[in-house]
Amino acid sequence: MNMEEEVNKASKTRTMWRRKLDPTKIDEYIHRHNTIWPELLDFIKEQGISNYSIFLSDNEVFGYFEHDDIPALMDPKNLPTQLQIDWEESMRPLAADKISDDLGTQRNLQLVFYVK
Repeated sequence: MNMEEEVNKASKTRTMWRRKLDPTKIDEYIHRHNTIWPELLDFIKEQGISNYSIFLSDNEVFGYFEHDDIPALMDPKNLPTQLQIDWEESMRPLAADKISDDLGTQRNLQLVFYVK
């Protein structure tokens, strides 16, 4: 099977996001994820999200997750829940740009290489 066939058979949509942190708030960012709200963790799993990872490089974090039905997850008709709003508002002070409208914006990127 060639790489194009491998990419096409990948069953999950992979989504990434990135965010710059206030360099003085990195330890707090890590702490908040080590003590993530249990109801938020449950919500993430209920949405069918799997393999959710956040990576840190200097003062920038990169999130990655997989989902079977990303169009439904990203549909603008699916308004954020109060839980999501509260989490994002609690995290905003840790961001480098505290007034950014796209804080945590998720982007679907074109998959060009895949190894299972």
